[in-house]
Amino acid sequence: MADAKNILLIRTDRIGELLLTTPAMRAMRGAFPKAKIAVIVNPFSADVVEGSPYVGSIIKFDVEGIKRNFIKRFIFFKAIKQSGFDLVVIFNPNKFFNILTFLAGIPVRVGYDRKWGFLLSHKMKDRKYLCEKHEVEYDLDLVGLIGVDTDNKLPYFPLSDKAEEVTKGIFEDNSLAADDLLVAVHPAASNPDKMWPLDRFAQVSDKLIDEFGAKIIFIGGREEANITEAVKSKMKNNVLDLTGALSIKELGSILKRCKLLISNDSGPVHIAAAVGTPTIVLFGEDRPGGSSKRWGPYGKGHRIISKPKVADITAEEAYGVVKEKVLELCRRT
Repeated sequence: MADAKNILLIRTDRIGELLLTTPAMRAMRGAFPKAKIAVIVNPFSADVVEGSPYVGSIIKFDVEGIKRNFIKRFIFFKAIKQSGFDLVVIFNPNKFFNILTFLAGIPVRVGYDRKWGFLLSHKMKDRKYLCEKHEVEYDLDLVGLIGVDTDNKLPYFPLSDKAEEVTKGIFEDNSLAADDLLVAVHPAASNPDKMWPLDRFAQVSDKLIDEFGAKIIFIGGREEANITEAVKSKMKNNVLDLTGALSIKELGSILKRCKLLISNDSGPVHIAAAVGTPTIVLFGEDRPGGSSKRWGPYGKGHRIISKPKVADITAEEAYGVVKEKVLELCRRT
């Protein structure tokens, strides 16, 4: 295995999942310092690894287009086969990639035993749904099948100079200062079952402004703008709404400058954690495979508020945790 020279890593789901794979990418780079390492990702998530020192090339995989179009599928298969990869790690059970990498003749194929996993040369039983450990640990266990390990398990998000310049402009245009109590709020999520009631985000945001003079920054994707608008309509105070206005890199740069992020279980949580910003995350634990033990922010300084259903968390409970965290942050400065 030590002689692998051309490595392919595959993680084609959402932003958070890809970001939590970066410790395994770091471990692979450490184990194969001279190898070429490529990664296949969802186009929407590519910014997560753009500029990473752990991978060389990024292959954007149009999931729907390639799976539905035979010609695109053939072209993609041919490109993978001609690339001459000698090792592939498939980080999430995926029938399409298990078959494709087998047919492409990649000698060492690492992944899970589900979804035609019998085609893999090195496979692990898929126990992710049991949520016995964090996703970071599952990914590291997978590369451990080929003897790869690391002491640094923290996710990594590469910032960019361009994003830093954009953030600087946003701060200047909105009279934001480094010593302001900047709190980012993300009220949306990829699944409605993961969303805390919007009126409670409004209540907590208003209380932070009234009690601490916080400056609230709403974040989210363009498709989440209606959710942010609904929260704003329930508030008495003004906020800075950056929903849909930021690239993923710019979001990372903004979050790095915030003192805190309050969010549902979502991708921005993992970006914030990776750039060193404390998070408070609202979790409903009764979703299959969706436990905070597996999907919570990785690292120290974060708080998780959880109940079987996220809607069971009251605004008072959440604000109590938020206030405690804000006071802790104030004592440090």
